[in-house]
Amino acid sequence: MLSLLKELFIISALTALGVAYSLFSEHAPAPWIAAELEAGEIRMVDASVLNPIWVDARSEADCTEAHIDNALSLNEVNWDEGIIMLMGEWLEAPRPIVVYCSSSSCDTSKRIAARLRNDLPNAEIYSLNGGWQP
Repeated sequence: MLSLLKELFIISALTALGVAYSLFSEHAPAPWIAAELEAGEIRMVDASVLNPIWVDARSEADCTEAHIDNALSLNEVNWDEGIIMLMGEWLEAPRPIVVYCSSSSCDTSKRIAARLRNDLPNAEIYSLNGGWQP
């Protein structure tokens, strides 16, 4: 019995040591800290590497004023025309699609990305974390 308790103590101590190392060396995120990205989100630095099809979910006026180079305008107002343009570009050269709006408080990009996931189930679709500012 004493040997079993000794083994359990050693296993517990090694487990605690491994957990402490993972947390303090930042190899594993702390479980009490919320994830920086929500499901389906991507950071600008990561999105740029993917050479995505950019989708501007802001208003036509904002898109006309400034946008990411070669971005397609697609929002609830121009959905029918925009989805046809997006599908044509995606079918011609399939690559990830990244939807953006103006800030982290803007949920338009998340709504458009969710709607696109329903309409283009085989596409890799993200919303840009934090939005885009010209």
